[in-house]
Amino acid sequence: MKKLLLLFVFGLNPLLSLSQESNRGPFIEIDGSYWERAIKHPQFFAPEKNRFGSVRVFFGLPIGQNWAIGLLGSHQSSYEEQAPGYQNREIYGPDPNESGNSILLGYTQDELNVGLQNELVGWGVFLQRKVKLGTRTSLNFNLYVMRESGKNGQLEIFPDYTYLAWWPCPNCLSIVSGPITRPVEERNWKSGIDLAFAWALSKKLDLGIRANFLEFRKRTISTNSDEINTLVFDPLQALADGYAGDRYDFGSAVGREGVRISLTFRPF
Repeated sequence: MKKLLLLFVFGLNPLLSLSQESNRGPFIEIDGSYWERAIKHPQFFAPEKNRFGSVRVFFGLPIGQNWAIGLLGSHQSSYEEQAPGYQNREIYGPDPNESGNSILLGYTQDELNVGLQNELVGWGVFLQRKVKLGTRTSLNFNLYVMRESGKNGQLEIFPDYTYLAWWPCPNCLSIVSGPITRPVEERNWKSGIDLAFAWALSKKLDLGIRANFLEFRKRTISTNSDEINTLVFDPLQALADGYAGDRYDFGSAVGREGVRISLTFRPF
């Protein structure tokens, strides 16, 4: 990020000269979105809603009548349902052995619902192309590259306690229903094209609707299991470790991030 800022500062003077030639000054654009979608689960303890909220800020300099370049920053908060996780559970017989201990009959695998929530802060650069449709309307295409990171994320694991209805459990009241959380760290690299329809309310203010038309995302999730010093095996931590690693998405991000409302200010 420091190299990116230095590059932008050294290129600021020629960009300012180009913006003066185009009779267009620097602009600031803010867009935001919030949506949530209900999730239907037959299990009582499970994620209830996917949700996503974000705010992005663009600082741009024109480099001609229809082009601009600049920096962008973002802050987003999200909660997403993940693919189900699995945990092994012992099965004991109803009768004890001669020593009075329960007899282990085998193992079964329980499917657990999992949700991931995090807050990410991102920085990047963009190149904008403006296409005029009328005297007050236009289409704006932004080619962008950005990096996001968040260290305070957590996986929420919802245990399935329905089997307790078929097995007497004198200590069931001491069981916490969930969710059980495990910390994670998330880093994203994004690049793509977003499309915005803008309407000029005045010479200094535009109102727009924007969406990520096409996007490539590399998502890296890591856990802190290597920092935990314990001799007791934690099956839920092992389940959380199964979500660590890289994931790749390519396509429209509208279904994940929704449509955003934007305001563009031209103070100069």
